[in-house]
Amino acid sequence: MQSKARDLQGFLVLVVALLVGGFLLIRNMQPAVTYTIPGPTVTVTPPDSSWQQVIQQQLVNGPTAIPTRDVPASTLVAPTLPPITGTAVLFQPTQVFRGTTPTATRFIPITATRPGPTAVPSPTGQFTVVANNNPFNGQFSPPPEIVPLSMDPRDHFWFKRPVDSSANSTSIFWYGYGSDGPQNTWRVHHGIDLPNPIGKEVRAAGPGHVIWADDHYVWRENGVIADAAYTYGNVVIIEHDFGYQGQKLFTLYAHLSVILVHLNDRVQTGDIVGLSGATGQVSGPHVHFEVRVARNNYFDTRNPILWMAPYEGTGVVAGRVVYRDGRPVEDATVSLIDPRRGRITDTTTTYVHPHRPGATTWNVNPDDVWGENFVFGDVPTGDYQVVVNINGFRLTKDVTVHAGTTSFIDLGQAPVSTTVPPTRTPTPIQ
Repeated sequence: MQSKARDLQGFLVLVVALLVGGFLLIRNMQPAVTYTIPGPTVTVTPPDSSWQQVIQQQLVNGPTAIPTRDVPASTLVAPTLPPITGTAVLFQPTQVFRGTTPTATRFIPITATRPGPTAVPSPTGQFTVVANNNPFNGQFSPPPEIVPLSMDPRDHFWFKRPVDSSANSTSIFWYGYGSDGPQNTWRVHHGIDLPNPIGKEVRAAGPGHVIWADDHYVWRENGVIADAAYTYGNVVIIEHDFGYQGQKLFTLYAHLSVILVHLNDRVQTGDIVGLSGATGQVSGPHVHFEVRVARNNYFDTRNPILWMAPYEGTGVVAGRVVYRDGRPVEDATVSLIDPRRGRITDTTTTYVHPHRPGATTWNVNPDDVWGENFVFGDVPTGDYQVVVNINGFRLTKDVTVHAGTTSFIDLGQAPVSTTVPPTRTPTPIQ
């Protein structure tokens, strides 16, 4: 009986606990009472996002499509060549290309007043032809200025270079125009030599017509031999459509391996007239280039550097140096010095036996305007010093080079030397 009474008491305690717990649970489920404290009202302006909508619209729509047009397949016709008519003829190489074997010099009688080039070979074998302008190694020369160019009214850069920028367009500094070579044993140079391998394109320096396109060069005036140069090998001469101070202009291209024009052909600036070579009396391939004024004659040449357009960003330095008695200083070494680097950038020599007023014989001619006796070509713009030493006497002048123009300097007068150089009379062709 006692155990049943204890069980009943436990049951009653459990029921009371459940009732108390349920009451507390129901009380906590009532909603909480909140209180609102009034305060100042703040108005918030939404940010302007119209620019974002414009960009989003452009990104969604994308750029305007390029209109295309379908080409009907039926309209595409493969090009065809015209039918070959006539009988095919197979040419031998000797019928297309001229021979390049040098021809022995032959004697031509010439009067004493009209001598021609000596039979001394051009000294092109004294140096090695190098591909200093190899396009495969990024060695193209700068492009030349457009011709005709005359920013200074005294300039006359009217001719294009006879070779491309991918060829060598630098003449030999120790055998320039008016030079007789480093040992004073070569014939005085009446043009410039551009060393190039056989086969480089040689181009017309200006428009005109061909008056000579052959080897064994002999020029006759009124039936009389006025000029001749067998040593030049294959030669092309152009008489140009324009002149200078009322005088005709001619350009000559010598030692060509192949001639690609004919007598009386019309040519335009840049037309290919032949390929560089080694015909005539030479020992290395090159292009010999001359500019002739007034007459097509060996003794009417001018320095081509004063007629060819320089490279872009470069100019020309021309100058004169004379003795105190007025005679031009001959065959003296002239140096062009860059004072910023303290080094010689170029070297040339003064002309040998240049023409002087009243002279009856001469080798080369100063320019009709400049009257120079030395020239530096393709000089980068900047400030330089020009120096010449004559019998221990030093002459120097500063010069500023401008692009596309000639800068002229007069180095002044040197003391008269104790030994007057002998007059060098041109030797007739043998």
